[in-house]
Amino acid sequence: MESILISISLLVLGLGGYILWPSRYNVLPHLAVGGSFVSIVVPALILNVQDAYPDDIVALYTKIISIGAIGYVVGAVYGFMNGRGVRTSFTFDLIDSELYEKRVIHLTKVLMLIGIIGLVLSYMIMGFVPIFAENPIAAKLFRGPYQEPYSRVSILYRASFYIVSTIMPIACVVWYKYRHKSFLFLIIAILILMAVSLQRSGAFMGIVLAFAIVMSLKSQLHFVLLMIILIGVFVFSAFFYFIIGINAYTQDANVWQIISAGTPDIADHLDFLNHFDQNPVWTYGRTIYGGLIPGHYEWNPAVYTLTMVNPGADINDIGSGGLRLPLPVWGYVSFGYPGVILFSVTTGLLGGFFLRILKNIFLRFDSILIRTIGIVAFGSVVSIIVNFTQLNMFLLPPAFVCLFYLYRFRIK
Repeated sequence: MESILISISLLVLGLGGYILWPSRYNVLPHLAVGGSFVSIVVPALILNVQDAYPDDIVALYTKIISIGAIGYVVGAVYGFMNGRGVRTSFTFDLIDSELYEKRVIHLTKVLMLIGIIGLVLSYMIMGFVPIFAENPIAAKLFRGPYQEPYSRVSILYRASFYIVSTIMPIACVVWYKYRHKSFLFLIIAILILMAVSLQRSGAFMGIVLAFAIVMSLKSQLHFVLLMIILIGVFVFSAFFYFIIGINAYTQDANVWQIISAGTPDIADHLDFLNHFDQNPVWTYGRTIYGGLIPGHYEWNPAVYTLTMVNPGADINDIGSGGLRLPLPVWGYVSFGYPGVILFSVTTGLLGGFFLRILKNIFLRFDSILIRTIGIVAFGSVVSIIVNFTQLNMFLLPPAFVCLFYLYRFRIK
């Protein structure tokens, strides 16, 4: 029973948008389907990873996320209902669509060039490229000997990286719709520059999002193929890691263990709660703003989670960017069960409200480019508001970039 509750609760928290808007046009949840299969369905329902942990910890975890899932749905439904009919005043609402798309093409090309120049300069000044470094993992995380050279260009590197990663889906859709050869060249250049950083999500998520948008808007058949492909990509990547030996496996590892090895989220959640239960360190909401403070601030969500599960260890020696805890757990370690309800209901309400606004945009505009900008803005600008429980300084650059697409600024 607990395995079912864990699966349903986590799926609701991760794919709750489908409850409000069960449509192939609701693109953003599509991207989480593959990850949800390998990180939730396989570990909880097939492998039963929770059986390896104390019963009281599993019971606590199940209770927290179940209460959180219910609160999230209640808030989301209420927010979605209140977003009905809300009119926006973005640039695409105020000017002719053809003129707006010309502005988008020009703006995107300028930003792509700025991002490319910034990344090239950053690699030159740092003196290393993560994929070719002696220790690629440490270089990817800018730990150890790679931290000092990175600190010299951290602002330039991060700004450039987040500019190009944010506009990548827009650039891809511009190329898809208008077939500008210059855009194809710039897209390839950006993809190479991001791929060598070993930041897989940043490098490829933009192209995946653009592909998901195109496939979802084409037809029902294309949508079904998209779902198969998205799940297949996660499964293939798991076997690819198995072949090249990235992840550690036991000799008798079965197919399902191989598939889920790269996404041990549920095990991480239970491991965290086990340590927290033995030595509770309440955050009292300080992880809400902790990610906005540079350096290894103790209430940065990544630092906090790594410190909890590795007591006494130097996080610089840990090859991890932190644990991905579900929303209700963050509420619990902040204010107990009242925090679970507060965080979940509020996040659901905000997410539901803005999802309805995105649906309104889809109903008013048929342009795939305008719809893409709406999706990217929802994922960047709105994510700061919706994910207020885990604010992060790295959320700010994408939001800032999207403002240029939503509001009118003169670019000569």
